[in-house]
Amino acid sequence: MTRRKQLAITERQFEVLSLLWEHGPSTVREVREQLLRDQELPYTTVLGLLQVMEKEGLVAHDVENQTHRYRPLLSRRQGTSRLLSDFVQRFFCGAAERLVLGLIDARQISTDDLHKLEARLAAESTKSPRHSDAASKSRKTKRTRRKM
Repeated sequence: MTRRKQLAITERQFEVLSLLWEHGPSTVREVREQLLRDQELPYTTVLGLLQVMEKEGLVAHDVENQTHRYRPLLSRRQGTSRLLSDFVQRFFCGAAERLVLGLIDARQISTDDLHKLEARLAAESTKSPRHSDAASKSRKTKRTRRKM
């Protein structure tokens, strides 16, 4: 059996990053206390997780009086972007349109949300000519779906 490739950032890593973004630099003990789980995680498990995250370039630590205080090396936006990019690539062959259509089919996105997305795409297309094709495709797709 082949081993499945993990997401660029695991769910647990993203949870730790979220805590660091929200609470700022934290010790292993502070991260452990903030992780909400049904069962407590051993200190060594949280330490190991942070050490792996440090090797992967997600966090770094500063030493304060023999204590390591971990801080994120990615902003919330960078972390979310990395996770979403990997997700879209793995599950939708890199086609964000398939993701959006899946959300529509699953009734997980409202018409109001779609209007907001279209306005955001239109605003982005005026900033960067690279996105104008995507916005145009989005409008064509929307018109096609309305006709159905």
